[in-house]
Amino acid sequence: MCIPIIDNFAKNSVMKFKIGDKVKFLDENGGGVISKIISPKLVNVIIDDGFEIPVLAGELIRIEEEAPFDSPKHMFREDFHAEVEPQEYHAPEGGGNSLRLMNNPSLGTVEPGIYLAFIPEDQKWLITGLLDVYLVNHTGYDILYSLFIEKKDGRFLGFDYGSAEPESMVLLESIEREKLEKWEKGVVQVLYHTDRDNRVLSPGTSGFKNKLPRFYQENHYHESAIIDGKSILVSLLPLAAQVSVMANDVPVKDVDVPGKVAAATEVKPEHIIDKHKTSPREAVVDLHVEELLEDHSGMDNSQILRTQVNYFTRCLENAMVNNLSKVTFIHGVGAGVLKTAIKEILKEYPNVEIRDASMAQFGYGALDVLIK
Repeated sequence: MCIPIIDNFAKNSVMKFKIGDKVKFLDENGGGVISKIISPKLVNVIIDDGFEIPVLAGELIRIEEEAPFDSPKHMFREDFHAEVEPQEYHAPEGGGNSLRLMNNPSLGTVEPGIYLAFIPEDQKWLITGLLDVYLVNHTGYDILYSLFIEKKDGRFLGFDYGSAEPESMVLLESIEREKLEKWEKGVVQVLYHTDRDNRVLSPGTSGFKNKLPRFYQENHYHESAIIDGKSILVSLLPLAAQVSVMANDVPVKDVDVPGKVAAATEVKPEHIIDKHKTSPREAVVDLHVEELLEDHSGMDNSQILRTQVNYFTRCLENAMVNNLSKVTFIHGVGAGVLKTAIKEILKEYPNVEIRDASMAQFGYGALDVLIK
């Protein structure tokens, strides 16, 4: 009868402790100060000689007095009333808030791109304790990022901004489970830079919406080839779907002769969708590369895909601006890469629906995008 009582005490007693509590050991002399909540059963204690040791919560009793002024407070947060202390998730070859990604092919592959990673600090207790939230840059580009969190009233709060090196992840926040609703919705913007490529990627923007119940289900945490330990990975910007800025897309302005005054000119918006209209509110866009470029002989498959996706995105955005109700995109019947990329992009537009286009008119290689 004693064993379950002790076990129950060990399971629940950690709830009595807060970081900064002064405690003593039940079975031996001495004690110290709680410096970290590791799991529902385990805490770290800084003992009198300054060492930090893990102790079962059931083997401690709190001393009902404030910790002395000479307690080693530098080892934990100054706010002694905090229930837990954010701590850094340790991955190989990393330090500070930026950590290098793993490369473990035995665990499969992860498509290059930008992700959010939610990593339990205690890998033995995946659905309790702190979660470390990382922005993951699984690309060969240096990136600048800006992250916004959507509030309940629909407004966006600028949460964080910074940079991340290629194949690295940056710690955004360590958060308690009961505050996870903060990460339900948001937007991430990314700029890509590299000095080893002749392509320029357009900036990427992605919204995210997390289903909060999955953070409390162990089967949603998985090992991956790029992160040490189990995590929930949320795909934001797949690299294959990022479009290149083509040379003919970038306006080039001549430098005026010194002293010459340039006349003011009216800027007229370009409506790229106009040449594809079949009626006032409908259009058909053929995404075959030979329809988009006069000469593509020097381009590889990835460059061709980026050109097609770039043109698709421009036409879609322009159709929305001009209040079109339907655009049919002809993607062809090849390996399905372009069709897959289009469907991934359309997931970010809540005001559209997609369906297979008329087989009699377009065969199997077209999609209708219905704009609400």
